[in-house]
Amino acid sequence: MYYGYGIIRAKSIEVESLKLGPKQEPPCLIVEGELGMLCAKIEDDSMATATRESMSLYTEVLCQVIKHTTVVPLRFGTLFDQEEEIHMVLKKEKKRYFRFLTNLDNKIEVELKVWWKKESFQDTMMKNKRLGRWKKAIERGEGQGYDVVEFGKATMEVADYERKELEKSFLATLRPLADEWLVKDPMDEFQAFDGVFLVERQKEEDFDQAVGTLYEKYSATMIFKYTGPWAPHHFVNE
Repeated sequence: MYYGYGIIRAKSIEVESLKLGPKQEPPCLIVEGELGMLCAKIEDDSMATATRESMSLYTEVLCQVIKHTTVVPLRFGTLFDQEEEIHMVLKKEKKRYFRFLTNLDNKIEVELKVWWKKESFQDTMMKNKRLGRWKKAIERGEGQGYDVVEFGKATMEVADYERKELEKSFLATLRPLADEWLVKDPMDEFQAFDGVFLVERQKEEDFDQAVGTLYEKYSATMIFKYTGPWAPHHFVNE
């Protein structure tokens, strides 16, 4: 059984050169023509189970690979029973994978997640005059239980509006420096922005500086988490 990491140009890397952990074997490379699939030969499907260890290994391998070459990352947990299956996939989808590789050459993925601080979230929501009056009325004990539910819904509507405004501001700064991008749905009520960007390596420093500019502007009220470079998971549907 084989666990697939990603697809590369066959002669673009020496897998033995990957600097993984001391107890980790480098992946094998199964070659079909000009393409190769980076794999781990395994005895069971334990690596496909989403544990902290398996996810960490998957991420570490791909992060090492992108230091050397372009990779089309496979979804976490992709398994093949036989080597012949891998040859068939690479042969059948050869043109498609080369298009991916060409599009991804010299590009990395980075992600910016931003959350309101708890106090600033409340302050931002209460700047809405209607919500401010409503909150004071609830605190005075006016209204019924359903008012609290409706107030919560109204707060989320205001939060969605504020997210859209922040998205416009963030994208105005970051979008000119990215080839592709997408904005993900918030994971919780305090998350204000979650954007993933495909950036040319030669623009990476400029992009970092642009994120720094946003941080200086918003860090008093928001928490930033800027990560990468990653393999371009969000820009390959594979």
